[in-house]
Amino acid sequence: MKKTIVFFIILTIVFSVAACSKKNDENGNDQPDPQPDPIVEPEYLAKYDELTEGISPLTGLKTDAKSWPIMVQFENTPAARPHSGISSADLIYEIEVESTITRLTAFFHSDYPQKAGPVRSTRKQQMYLWSEWEFLYAFYGGSNYNPGQNIYELANELGIDAPMLDGTRKSSAFFRSSDRKAPHNAYIKLSDFQDDSHKPERIRTLYFDKDFIAEGEDATQIKLSYRKDNMVSYEYNQETKKFERFINGNPMIDVENGQQVSFDNIIVQKANHYKVEGTVYTNIDLVGSGEAVYFAEGKMREGTWERKDTGSLTIYYDEEGEEIAFKPGKTFIQICRDDEEVEISSN
Repeated sequence: MKKTIVFFIILTIVFSVAACSKKNDENGNDQPDPQPDPIVEPEYLAKYDELTEGISPLTGLKTDAKSWPIMVQFENTPAARPHSGISSADLIYEIEVESTITRLTAFFHSDYPQKAGPVRSTRKQQMYLWSEWEFLYAFYGGSNYNPGQNIYELANELGIDAPMLDGTRKSSAFFRSSDRKAPHNAYIKLSDFQDDSHKPERIRTLYFDKDFIAEGEDATQIKLSYRKDNMVSYEYNQETKKFERFINGNPMIDVENGQQVSFDNIIVQKANHYKVEGTVYTNIDLVGSGEAVYFAEGKMREGTWERKDTGSLTIYYDEEGEEIAFKPGKTFIQICRDDEEVEISSN
């Protein structure tokens, strides 16, 4: 008898719970599991002052780097070659500084080499470049000639907030190598600065398109010249789909690993150059506009560049005046005189 009573009690409870559940369903009180927001694919990977999360501002490629890029001012005379750590650079600018001598401003993010250099001093035009990118900048002193060439005053005038590593101010980041003579033997150990906490107020990048398709005329060989001891050329490698760089007909090599440097994009940016009277300095109009030539995957296109003012970014345009997209990867930007002829050929 007791077993029968217990059975009826359990049966009553089960039916009551089922009835309540049905009633809640009818009243709309049950709460469905929350659904995740739909994944929205970005239209592009990076576009000047817009950057997709997890993408490097220098290459448009995925990165898990927790720090921001570092800029380093490299010497580029014959006495400074071959360079150390240059194959790790994700972005490089070549810019004339004096008497047609150029220096390289190299940007590192995907890899921070133990030894980078030789490091040399910076100039007015690099201050204008720095005011665009605003990453930590390493250099070994700079011009302090007045009026208008003092890099420390220019940094303040341009409102640059990014930190600097200045070798003349006894930064422990720098060291001298015994295998070369001064001033061609100053180097920096970048691996010590991977965790820098500076975040630029405005992110600067290039326009990297995730769906990039190379268009334009065939161009597998590129030649341009700054001076007799600095004749630059590129040859397109069909297998790697990159342009390999040469100086004076010889491969541009990273002495630390024997690797020839190569790039996915080449930008030739033409600008007005002029001598600063009474000095050896060259100044360049990097605010303004001019012609540009672009190379990627063995193709060439022409266009223009424009930087409206010191608070603006340099924007690159195609033949139709539309912003031109680049292939995700490494880029070399050649800042040349506006009358420089670029020789282009194809195999």
